[in-house]
Amino acid sequence: MSNPIKVDDYIIATDRKYLKTHEWVKEIEDNVFLIGISDYAQKMLHEITYVQFEDVGEEFKKDEVILVVEALKASGDIYAPFDLKLLEVNGELEDVPEKINESPYDKGWLAKVEALSDDRSALLTPVEYAEVVKKELEEA
Repeated sequence: MSNPIKVDDYIIATDRKYLKTHEWVKEIEDNVFLIGISDYAQKMLHEITYVQFEDVGEEFKKDEVILVVEALKASGDIYAPFDLKLLEVNGELEDVPEKINESPYDKGWLAKVEALSDDRSALLTPVEYAEVVKKELEEA
């Protein structure tokens, strides 16, 4: 991860985009993206114990819940950043969900998706996302 942004103890990878709801989106090939949760999100959830996946092949509209990450004391809905089709889920997380805590930007990715629309209006740059995290920390 080259030149990450640090906000307090939280790392923000600079090679992807983010949502205000703390998911990250990284284009890995034309119109195909990996989705995961940020370092901030995994630290807020603490020990992740389970990931509830939807069916591969299913299509979702922007802002629909595409999966749920459950932790000991909380759960977090993961939202579609744009209209998409679920191509693959990170099956390793079924046996080892703590990979999300250990490696949120690498081995802890959640899903591979195909964008079904060109609407990327919800995506934030790493710098914009850093401001979201700073604001939430100030309000805490």
